[in-house]
Amino acid sequence: MNTAELKQKPMLSYVEQTALVLLGMGEDAAAKVLRHFTRDETQRVTKAMAKLSGIKSDSANGAIQSFFDDFRQHSGIRGASKEYLSKTLRKALGNDLAKGLLNTLYGDEISNNMQRLQWVESDVLARFIAKEHPQMQAIFLAYLPAESSSAVLKCMPQDEHDELLFRIAQMQDIDHQVASDLNDLIERCIEQVSVSQSAPLSGVKQVADIINRFEGDRGSLMEMLKLHDEDVVSEIEQNMFDFMVLGRQPEETMDRLVQQVPMELWSLALKGAEIQLQLAIKSVMPQRMVKALEDDMEVRGAVPLSRVERARYEIMQMVRELDEADEIELVLYDEPRVE
Repeated sequence: MNTAELKQKPMLSYVEQTALVLLGMGEDAAAKVLRHFTRDETQRVTKAMAKLSGIKSDSANGAIQSFFDDFRQHSGIRGASKEYLSKTLRKALGNDLAKGLLNTLYGDEISNNMQRLQWVESDVLARFIAKEHPQMQAIFLAYLPAESSSAVLKCMPQDEHDELLFRIAQMQDIDHQVASDLNDLIERCIEQVSVSQSAPLSGVKQVADIINRFEGDRGSLMEMLKLHDEDVVSEIEQNMFDFMVLGRQPEETMDRLVQQVPMELWSLALKGAEIQLQLAIKSVMPQRMVKALEDDMEVRGAVPLSRVERARYEIMQMVRELDEADEIELVLYDEPRVE
C-alpha cells in the first residue's frame, strides 16, 4: 500500500483492532480475555473500545481476518473448522459481515491450494477436470494462477472455451459448500498426480539450501565436497546465491547494500525473515533507519508472499550486479585463507 492510499484510508491501530475483536466477542468472552491483560493493556484497550464508532465493514473485516491469520500462524492448532468459524463469526458480526469475511478467508485458502497445482503439466490438469461439471471446471480455472489457467484452457476442447470463460466472467463468489468441493477436487488431483508421476527434485538446489542454513563450519564442508567433485561444488555455489546469504556478509558489504537498496524493498523482503537475518541486516543500519524500517513494516501489516519473494529477488539482483562489478565482496561461506 503506497502513501497516497494510506492517506485515503486510515488504518486502525493494533489497540483499536484488538478493541474491535473484543467487542465482537460479546461481554462474557471479552471479559475472559481481558483477565489475561496487564493493567496498562486493559486501560488502553477499554479506552479504545469506548471510543470506537462508525467503523466501516472493510475495517471490521480486516481486523477480524488479521486476528484469524495471526491465530493460525502462531497456534499449534491447525485451525477451526469452517462450520465452527461460520457460526462464531455470524454470532459476533452478523450474517452480512460474517459472509464477506468467510468468503475472503476460504478464497485465500483455495488460492493457496491452487498454487500447488501450477507445477502440474497443463494437459494432465485438463484431463483430470474433463469429466467435471462445466461450472466446477470454470471455478477450477478461475482460481488457478492466470498463466496456468490459460495453458489448461488451451488443452481443453476449443468449442468449450467460450462457455467456460463466460462462466468465469459471471463469478462473484462461491458458497462454502462449493469451496469445500473445490478443495476436495484439488486434493484428489494432487493425489492422482503424485501416484502417476515422479516428483521432480533438484539435488544441487536442495544441498545449497541446506548449506545456507547450516550452522556449522560451511567452509570445511565445502572443501570436503570438492574432494568428491569440484564441478558439482561450483553448481552448488551458484544455487547458494540466496537472500539468506546476506546474514553473513562483512560489514563493508552490508554498508554498501544498505545505501543501495530502497527502504521499501527492505521492508517487504524482511517480512517473515528469520530473526538472525533481520538482526544482521539491521545491525549495520543507522538507528533512525532501523526505526523507520520497523515502522514501515508495522504499517504494511500482512503482505502477500509473492510480493516478499519479488522484493528479495530484486535485492539479490542488485547484489549480483554489485558483486560482478567488484563493488562488493560477496561471501557465500567462510573459505580457508592463507597469507
